[in-house]
Amino acid sequence: MSILSRIRVLDFTHYISGPYCSQILADHGADVIKIEPIEGETGRKAAPFHNETSIYFAAQNRNKRGLSINLKSESGKDLFYRLVKSADLLVTNYGAGVPERLGIDYTTISEMNPKISFVHITGFGLTGPYRNHGAYDGIIQAMSGLAELTGHPEGPPTNVGYYLADHLSGLQAAYGAMLALLHKERTGKGKYVDVSMLDGMISMLGYKFSEVLVEGKELRRNGNQDERAFCNTYKTKDGYVYIAPSTPSMWESICKIIGKEEWSTSHSPYSTMAGRIENREILEAIIEEWTQKYTKEEVYQILQKAGIASGPVNSLHDLVKDPQVMNRNMVRTMKTGDQEDDEIYVTGVPVKIDGMPTPDFTRAPILGEHTEEILAELGYSEREIEALRETGSVIGESEQLKS
Repeated sequence: MSILSRIRVLDFTHYISGPYCSQILADHGADVIKIEPIEGETGRKAAPFHNETSIYFAAQNRNKRGLSINLKSESGKDLFYRLVKSADLLVTNYGAGVPERLGIDYTTISEMNPKISFVHITGFGLTGPYRNHGAYDGIIQAMSGLAELTGHPEGPPTNVGYYLADHLSGLQAAYGAMLALLHKERTGKGKYVDVSMLDGMISMLGYKFSEVLVEGKELRRNGNQDERAFCNTYKTKDGYVYIAPSTPSMWESICKIIGKEEWSTSHSPYSTMAGRIENREILEAIIEEWTQKYTKEEVYQILQKAGIASGPVNSLHDLVKDPQVMNRNMVRTMKTGDQEDDEIYVTGVPVKIDGMPTPDFTRAPILGEHTEEILAELGYSEREIEALRETGSVIGESEQLKS
């Protein structure tokens, strides 16, 4: 049995942040019911595709069951309210005010089920002058200060190469969901969890606030360097390697390896971290002369044997072959359909819990795939389910197969 077995989550999410939150819960055993409008979640139409299936959608929606409801119909609303009474959490990343318009807001559902918690992810949170502003990942990276701090000194502000703000807010929402569940265990009451993408990104700035506001320092982009340590990426025969000889013993070892032992003697201007940072351009040029004689894997192995902190700059092709990544089961395959080649690569589960099984991944649900199954669990008869289908209040897998 998994940690979150018997926890039911109603998933009213789209795109990345919300689906990623509920997928984390599903990965640890929660019964996540992905509730979509009749036309389906917008992420289903997002590129890239494999065999006409959105990989974008599939990557955030594994291990969930699919239910499609027309919330504008009275019978659709009645179905939703019956679900609410059976659920522990509702997760959404609809914009501020949208849950109220749909009738799925916390005030409404908590009156029916005081134990249910509501996790709401938005760009800017539910208070403040920006609460109704729309936001995408790149906007949040820009507004949080991350883009201004990322890139090379001579270059423009740069966004990180994947949707960091979306995924971070999903992760923090899952953390908020755990706190709400703990509160319910202690008090019997649910909680409203307000997660802002901007808040989440700002929370990672750490000491930089005081560095600017108290110490008066003007922060700058440092590329792959670190302003407080001697480290950087270096070119090799087939790519790059990151080297961080941060301790005196590491510095002594790398000096010996590259034939510059005099650099580590006490009278050398390079023997201290401050001296190395001040003269980094000279030192980095000579270190790179050495690294370019080898492949990035060869450099990595040489430095690791000497106890020097380092790592190859991996492409995704490198990553899927990395023995550490393979050992930790962080690259998985998952079927997206019934054809032989309907298989994609997805990330594994990063949080390992002793004694808990690593789940087999079930593919993202077809629109409305588990409608009949879920309705039967709620006590609907076959005749009632058929009536809901006929009126367009729900769509089941059978309708999808006909279309």
